[in-house]
Amino acid sequence: MNQQTDILLNLGAAQDWIARSRSPRTGGSRAYFTPLRGWSRTYPEVTGCLIPTVLRAGDEPLARSFGEFLLEIQHADGAWTPGMWPTRNHAPRNAMSTAQILRGLCALYRHSGEQIWLDSAERAARWLVDAADSMQATYHTQIAWALLESASLMRDEAARAAAIAILERVRSRRTLIGGFTGWGFGGSDSAFTHTIGYTLRGFLESARLLGDWARFGAPLLNALRRLSDDAIAADGRLPGAYDTEWRSDRRYSCLSGNAQIALCLLTAEALKPDERYRRAARALVEEICRHQKVDHPIPGVRGAVSGSYPIWGRYLRGRYPSWSAKYLCDAIAALRSSPTAALTMT
Repeated sequence: MNQQTDILLNLGAAQDWIARSRSPRTGGSRAYFTPLRGWSRTYPEVTGCLIPTVLRAGDEPLARSFGEFLLEIQHADGAWTPGMWPTRNHAPRNAMSTAQILRGLCALYRHSGEQIWLDSAERAARWLVDAADSMQATYHTQIAWALLESASLMRDEAARAAAIAILERVRSRRTLIGGFTGWGFGGSDSAFTHTIGYTLRGFLESARLLGDWARFGAPLLNALRRLSDDAIAADGRLPGAYDTEWRSDRRYSCLSGNAQIALCLLTAEALKPDERYRRAARALVEEICRHQKVDHPIPGVRGAVSGSYPIWGRYLRGRYPSWSAKYLCDAIAALRSSPTAALTMT
């Protein structure tokens, strides 16, 4: 068995795990699996962001199941609530959840051409535009990305303008050494690589969609170089968190964040080629694959990716979240599509 086949086994195992994450009760994806408690309840936000990954894997029935669940629970104003389903009574609408789901609906419309997905996406985008002034978190660059995806389908100048406003607000928070204030949960300057990945990827995908590297890509160069150098030096084992001074927590690694940073580096490499980005992304993916159990006897663990390594690390301690598997699939797919990135394993 050659080394390229090995990494494709990791991809297949993660795809199979995502299929098992589907709740037989709701048709959506469950948030995570824990060895002690089993599967969690359905999580609408991750259900939406899984749709492009599932479509890339060729599983249209699963993508449609995810989409149909989301249509059933979309509020009349176009938004979704955060957290797991069912939510508590009078739960507030949530911009991040709505944006992640919006990108899934856009993917379903591009794939099928069916108006039902576009109608739902239009309502979601309209709600996000109306609420854009409240989107103050640094990692809300993810919302800008979703608005630009929808704007490209709908020729919606209001969505495009709202996205640019979010990006400019966050761009003003860049520090002299390349971090972004408030890039952690709750506005903290200390962030898991998960939310660092959110912040950087939102900028990079927006730079791609807007065709404006100078404005929204170039400000990330210090961060991208720091992360790529750290990944290469540590053979893919990034610290689990950094602050804006690049002080790090090396007691654990955030595997979800590792995969997201790999995606950031590969996106940047496609826009502005740099050999370090490819090397670092490959090292990050290989490190995740070393900790994925592709033949575990427990179905909820087989093919899963824990939030942290070791599994008791600070990020989602003891859990195998659906988005970890998603980002590993996306990163492997990005490596496969890169003409110059070798799929070697160490």
